[in-house]
Parts: sequence; structure tokens; C-alpha cells
Amino acid sequence: MTSRAPRPVLDSSRFGRTPLPFLLGLSACCLVAIVALAAVVAQRGPAPALVGLLLALLPIPLLVALILYLDRLEPEPRALLAAIFGAGAGVAVITALLGRALNTGAITTPELGPHASVHATVSAGSAIGGAFVSETLVGLVLVALLASRRTEIDGVEDGVVYGSMVGLGFALVANVYAYAVAWNAGAGALAEEFARRGVFGPVFEALFTSLIGLGVAYAAARPAVPAGYLAVAAGWVGAVAGDALWNHSNAEGGTGLQVTYIVLIVALLALVIAVLADRRRAVGMIIAFLPEFEDPEVVTTQDVRMLASLRLRRLGRQWARLELGVAGRQAMTRYQLAATELAAACHRRSLGQTTEESYVSHRDDSLTLMRAAAAVIRHKEQLSPPPWIAPESPSVFVSYRQVPPPPPPRWPPASA
Repeated sequence: MTSRAPRPVLDSSRFGRTPLPFLLGLSACCLVAIVALAAVVAQRGPAPALVGLLLALLPIPLLVALILYLDRLEPEPRALLAAIFGAGAGVAVITALLGRALNTGAITTPELGPHASVHATVSAGSAIGGAFVSETLVGLVLVALLASRRTEIDGVEDGVVYGSMVGLGFALVANVYAYAVAWNAGAGALAEEFARRGVFGPVFEALFTSLIGLGVAYAAARPAVPAGYLAVAAGWVGAVAGDALWNHSNAEGGTGLQVTYIVLIVALLALVIAVLADRRRAVGMIIAFLPEFEDPEVVTTQDVRMLASLRLRRLGRQWARLELGVAGRQAMTRYQLAATELAAACHRRSLGQTTEESYVSHRDDSLTLMRAAAAVIRHKEQLSPPPWIAPESPSVFVSYRQVPPPPPPRWPPASA
């Protein structure tokens, strides 16, 4: 009996393709984070731990939403992003455990040190040591991601998304510890700590780890080239420098802290510009590669125009939802994601980053998904044409029925 061929699946939902050892490592980090938070509750009591967790969680949903908003064109597997977030939290706990085991704050960030205090100063050496250990550990998570899913990291945007998620996980646990310590110093100290760390702490931590993510993205695009590994090292150096600067100036305050804010905000703006430039590169891939697959049931020139614009993509999903309900919107979403993954597979092939077998598999899966999604929409009655095409322009989402010619007259006209 022949086995049934596997159904094509979007790359954004293929979490199961991640190697098992990597998944086990992520799971271990998440478990460590959960156990450590339980230990904080047992050590300091439920009130400091729960208040600290609540305050630490406040900015996280907004920041995660912003990251997912960046990750619209070719979204990464959400389960993998959640695991990467948990790994960042586990790394924060590991650095805290290292500091407590060795009874020193020289190898961990100030808030995770064994003698953490809202009034403690941080020497330059301790700031550098803590940044060195923490950024090395989160960097190892991203390097492991590179080793296990190199072909899924398609550019700057992916590197920033993964780097930001591991950084936010680290910042969450670090802030829980910081707020639990501030609780013992009174409500004023807790409010001051939140004002100092509440928003900018997670944002800057995501910035630091995103620098490593940039290096990982560069290395993913250049397999077996030393320059790729040098890029990872350069990103790590930038992350350590930024983290050490933040740790030291945040404890000192004053003019130094204001200068640090300016430097890091400028770096953040530069990172956003790099992501937007990478978005233009991804749009260019769609325009360059999809026309070769032009077919009445797969994609037309007008549909490529829609796929190359985030605004028209959004209008397409809205149109499908209004015309066909939830099923129509889901089909349009699948179509758009499959088309983007097809363009990315073609791009990887053009750079020699994938085998011919892997390319053919991605290509066929994407084409099958696009054809099926377009058929769902095309086979249902529509009240209005898609908003990105002119009347009677060809589109895979519209069935055009040829109007039969009028029948000839039954009798020839009478001769004059």
C-alpha cells in the first residue's frame, strides 16, 4: 500500500522541522526560568514576586506586538518565537544562578547579582563582565538557531525578530528580580525603578540582542564564508558594549545616563532603518521572481502588484473577509504567505543557499498552496472585484465567464 504524500505546509507553521536537540535546549531554558520565578516567590514572598512580575509584564505585550508587526511579510513560526522568548528568560536565570553560586556580581548584570540593591553602584568592570556573560549566552541561543534553521533566516528582518524575542525574554526576568529588590526599599523606590527600567530596559535589551541577530542574518546569507562568522562576532561586540554602557550609566544616573539614552536611541533608529531597507529587498524578491510563475490559477501580473505592497495585501485580506467571510480572509492570508515563501525560496536558490531538492520541495509546496487558496476564493460568488485590479483585468481570484455571441437571425433580412 503506497503512503500518502505529505500535505504542503507553510514555512511559518513548520515548527516541527526544528531539530530535536535544539528544541530540548529551548525547553530546558524555559523550565529553568519557571523554576527560578517560583524560587523568587519562595525566597521573597508572593507579594514582591507577583508585583515584580506584573510590572515586568506591562510593556512586554506591546513590544511583542511591535515585533510581530515587523514580521508580517514572511512571519516566523510563532511557536518557535515563543520558545526563543522563553530561552532568553532562561538565560537570565542562568546568569543569576552563576552570580549566586560564585557570590559575585562581576559576571552578571546588576539586577541579577547576588547583592542587588537599588542603591548599589556598578563599576565599569562589573558592567562589562555582566554584559559579557549575558550577551554570550543569548548569542549562543541565536547561533544555535543559525545552525539548526539557517535557510529560514532570510534577511535582516528575521535576525532582528529572533534577536528581539530572546532579548525581551531576558529583560522580563531581569526586571522581575529588579522590582522584587526595589519592593523592599518602599513604594517610592519601586516607582523609581519602574520609571528607569520599565520601558527602556526591555527595548534596549532587545536592541542589544538584535545586533547579534544582524550578524546571524549576515552569516545565514553567506554559508561557509568566514565573513559571516566575523559578522556574528561584530554583532556580539556591539551587544556587549551597549549592554555594559547601559548597565553602568543606569546605575550612575546623571549626564552619563542622558548621553547613553541618546546613543542607544540613535542606534535603535538605525536598526529600524535597516529593517525597512530589508523590507524593500523582500518586496524586490517578489517582483523579480514571481512573474516567472504566471498562470491563470497561480498568479497574474496584477496579483504580483498586490503581493509587493503591504497596503494592497491588507486591502486584499479585507476584501476577502467582506466578500467571503472568515474562510475568505484565511485563504487570502495563506495565498500571500505562500507567495512570499516562494519568492524567498527562489532567492535562496539564486544565491546558492539551498539544494535543488529543497528548492523544488519549497517551490511545489508554495505553488500548491497558492493554487488551492486562490481556488477557494475564485469558486465563490463575489459582489465586487478585488481592489487592486481594474475591471476585467485578469486575477487568479476572479472567474471570467465569456459572454457568448448573440445568435444569428433566424431569417435573412429581406432584400431591398
